[in-house]
Amino acid sequence: MSIAVDRFGVRDEGSMRSAARMNAEMDKQDASENGFSQGSICMQRFAFSMIVFGAMVFALPSQFASACDNCIAKQKASQQASSGQMRHVGGSMGTGRYEGVGFSTVSSDDAIRKCCYWGQRSPVGIGVARGQSGWYATVLYR
Repeated sequence: MSIAVDRFGVRDEGSMRSAARMNAEMDKQDASENGFSQGSICMQRFAFSMIVFGAMVFALPSQFASACDNCIAKQKASQQASSGQMRHVGGSMGTGRYEGVGFSTVSSDDAIRKCCYWGQRSPVGIGVARGQSGWYATVLYR
């Protein structure tokens, strides 16, 4: 026997059907008390969910653009580290327009500071990878 939980408490599978009927009856009763039909409540819930979902869709690109740029920069740094060569890697630049690459045997921060355009342009994505001979960095700039 499986056990399910709903807003009425713990019930077995057989009584879940009656609980579903009770839920539907309560929704109808709530609708009639408020002067709304069952269809209009569904439409209100649907409209609310679309507003919330629409706000999330518009917010997603700006929130995750920098995360994507960091992923691209990290991937480019990893390609440099695996080949053992500091070089400009072709491909996507995300929202960036310029790319700087750097290398250091001291630290990852030093590799970032040695990237082209560091301190001259605004970075949108930073990626660092440890290679056999040191740290490889890629910075994507606006």
